[in-house]
Amino acid sequence: MNRKALWVKWLSVIGLFWVCSTGNAAQLVFSEEGEVVKTVTLDEMKKQLSIHQVDIYDPHYGKDKRYLGFSLHDVMALAYGKAWEGKQTTDVNFIAQDGYQAVATFEKLIEQGGYIIYHDVDLPEWELIGHNQSNPGPFYLVWKGKKQTPKQAYPWPYQLAAINTVEFQRQYPAIYPNGVQTDSSVYNGFKLFKARCMKCHALDKQGGKVGPDLNAPKNIMAYRSSDMLREYIRQPSKFRYTQMPDHTDLSFDQIDRLLDYLDHQGKVSRK
Repeated sequence: MNRKALWVKWLSVIGLFWVCSTGNAAQLVFSEEGEVVKTVTLDEMKKQLSIHQVDIYDPHYGKDKRYLGFSLHDVMALAYGKAWEGKQTTDVNFIAQDGYQAVATFEKLIEQGGYIIYHDVDLPEWELIGHNQSNPGPFYLVWKGKKQTPKQAYPWPYQLAAINTVEFQRQYPAIYPNGVQTDSSVYNGFKLFKARCMKCHALDKQGGKVGPDLNAPKNIMAYRSSDMLREYIRQPSKFRYTQMPDHTDLSFDQIDRLLDYLDHQGKVSRK
């Protein structure tokens, strides 16, 4: 399938997400390469899956929280079948109602510890979350492991509307760096972009929709200096009030690899 056909299909799926998220019943849409395979309501999950109390430290709230929810493994099996762990896929895309997209490697999903939660045990309604003080419902993906954090590239999307299994290179051809060695600076920068940046940012309209596109209509490296970007990416809070989080755990060497990747993608797209 060519890029235009994939994009048309993807727009139709996003339309279905919107219908489901604005309807009366909480629902999750499941797809493979943008092709919808199942829609599951919260009521169906409650009837068919075990409900767990999930006690965790929530990095989005910065405190201990108690939730009710379902094992991510159980939800995936309900949607994709009991043999879901053997799927020929590389990544899973978690899509929120506002266009935020968290992409996780399939290997991370196979790990135990992920839960799709639907209720805050200690409050009658959801506690507002994030810079915009949003309602995180109807679904919120959390992890119990101490090392299963957003900074370790585990997805923690709230307002979760859809889950899409993909072969990354095929689904996001504008983001994947073709023709580079996997041990190169560019490829390592790509892995960092995939884990940290594409939740909010796109390249050539592929990726997140919360922040600006970094390659269209002009690559960001064409109008911002490397020195400025290096400082801004690491700690944007020093520059402006923004939804973009600080990345002070990243070394400047890591950020330089990210800049190498962005520069490479800009040059490739202009050929």
